[in-house]
Amino acid sequence: MRTTIANYWWGSSADNRHIHWLRWDRLTQHKSVGGMGFRDLQSFNKAMLGKQGWRLVTRPDSLCARGLKGRYYHDGDFMHSTRRKHASHTWRAILAGREVLERGMIRRIGSGEQTNIWSDRWIPAHFDARPITPSDGQALTMVSDLVTESGAWNEALIHEAFIPIDARAILKIPIRQQEEDWWAWELEKHGNYSVKSAYRKLYAMNGRGDEEIPSGSSDESWKKIWKLQVPPKVKIFWWRVLHEFLPAKDILHRRHIEPTAFCEVCGADTESIKHILTECTTAKMFWREVKIITGVKLPSLHPFSWACDLLMDDMCTDKDRAILIIGMYSLWMQQNQRRHGAAHRPISVAVR
Repeated sequence: MRTTIANYWWGSSADNRHIHWLRWDRLTQHKSVGGMGFRDLQSFNKAMLGKQGWRLVTRPDSLCARGLKGRYYHDGDFMHSTRRKHASHTWRAILAGREVLERGMIRRIGSGEQTNIWSDRWIPAHFDARPITPSDGQALTMVSDLVTESGAWNEALIHEAFIPIDARAILKIPIRQQEEDWWAWELEKHGNYSVKSAYRKLYAMNGRGDEEIPSGSSDESWKKIWKLQVPPKVKIFWWRVLHEFLPAKDILHRRHIEPTAFCEVCGADTESIKHILTECTTAKMFWREVKIITGVKLPSLHPFSWACDLLMDDMCTDKDRAILIIGMYSLWMQQNQRRHGAAHRPISVAVR
């Protein structure tokens, strides 16, 4: 599925192979850091499977939970069950989704009698939600051992048994002594499992959440692309310009696809993206015509940061910026059509 989606994305056809300008794991990054926000399908699948496991934990009296418990974990609980040799595909899939539950579920404290101090996750926003105090030699086992008869934390015992950072975190936890301990989803304020937060957790666990795409563009540039007042296809076009993901001859030459990098229109030594959109003979005629019709003049742009500079607020107004970027999209499409054998169109047609 990932290959099919990627082929379609880079070439509008899932049946043919195309140049994949960016790795899939970078395409799955958020748009604000230069990705496209595509779902990582494996993580998303596990997040959805995690919801089935969540139902087994939070609804143990349901018919489904009782049936699976009788078949696979009749002498224990779901979170500690193991994969049987001849387990069904359904059960193996649910176990695959348990990975995110182990990282996101947390015990809310009532009486404290069902929560193990050292093995269960029960301390909110604290490392792995478990004490970092060594458990060796500790006589304390259940959270109820830390609670007084009146239903409050035994502060003296907690300070004695735990290192200061653990003790402070424990004493912040509210106690509802009249209730039993229960499982909650730590990643949501309402405490209920959501596929969205589970997916984000899995994505971060896989080491992709903090990656940055190597590029000359700042995070602000990526964010500004998606706020442009232009059609979506033009936003994607400018995303490709910032990444240099367009088949200009200079870029193809650097990738050893084209033997030469010169411009076939004006004879310049290098046909870069900037050359096609701003410097070529065709481009100069185009922008001259644009200025006559709209009054918008192409500003002086830096040779290296020109694509980012055009997004900056101090470069031009939002309306002028939209006209300039849509104009560059029109120029690029005209270049592609001419290269693929289409009839030459007058510059005035492309401007209109």
